[in-house]
Amino acid sequence: MKKELVYQSRDKEIEVFEDEFGCITLKEIPHEAAVMVTLENDSLILISQYRPAVDEVIIQLPGGGMNVNENPMEAAKRELAEETGIVCGEVLFLGSIQPSACLSNTITHVYFTKEIIEYQSQMLEKKESTIQAFHIPVERAFRNIEQGIWKDSELAHGLLLARLKGLI
Repeated sequence: MKKELVYQSRDKEIEVFEDEFGCITLKEIPHEAAVMVTLENDSLILISQYRPAVDEVIIQLPGGGMNVNENPMEAAKRELAEETGIVCGEVLFLGSIQPSACLSNTITHVYFTKEIIEYQSQMLEKKESTIQAFHIPVERAFRNIEQGIWKDSELAHGLLLARLKGLI
């Protein structure tokens, strides 16, 4: 497959390629992210965040990109604390997913915790000011996915992995 570099970011290692059919793909370095399925009582802790690419607020698992030399588990715990204010203890690795392999080389590592150590304030960057954390009963979250209300692939896949492993 022939592809041509059409854009290379100056501040992040992102390359945008276009193939002979006009399809665009992203190559990101580092290409990894981490998310956390968090259970408190019978409720999940999720976030809502405005996403410019789809011009709407999306419901997601807390998570985000990994820093250089950061392992996925520590990234997931850090992102959970930054986006929700929750400091967690023990976590379980659920699996890795490719949320949009047709567009990007991103791999997302999914973790689970029900060990909440403490609540702190969110530590959001200015660009993340729209993030709101909330609790929702597990079964209601599955209904929202089933009904097409929530469409985020990392959320759906993460909850599926947790359900298949008997955690939620």
